[in-house]
Amino acid sequence: MKIFLLLVVGFFSLFATDMQYNKGEMLYFSKSCNSCHGPSAEGGSGTPRLSHKKQNYLKSRLYYFRKGKVSSQQQEVMVQFTLKLSDAEIEALSYFLSYHKKSDTQGVSSELLGGFGS
Repeated sequence: MKIFLLLVVGFFSLFATDMQYNKGEMLYFSKSCNSCHGPSAEGGSGTPRLSHKKQNYLKSRLYYFRKGKVSSQQQEVMVQFTLKLSDAEIEALSYFLSYHKKSDTQGVSSELLGGFGS
């Protein structure tokens, strides 16, 4: 019985992390994060790489921006993007970015990618 319960819990935790990743990925593109940070969150000229950073670091930065706290003029643009994010959305975004898998952008219009990719 214990083995069965462990298998069930393990299965649901894997499913939950996949859902969290997918939700974060959907948010990343629907909130246009990719237009500055790139389709694979690799960053670019003047924007930091977000992929594979520690989840707690990413969460703390998003909460920091949501509170309107910035340490440079360049970071001010992040305030408008984070103001309407819920705690659950910040959790999903930070999870997605932390465990990011490279996005396949081959054949995707550059207009959709915000000038990055294809």
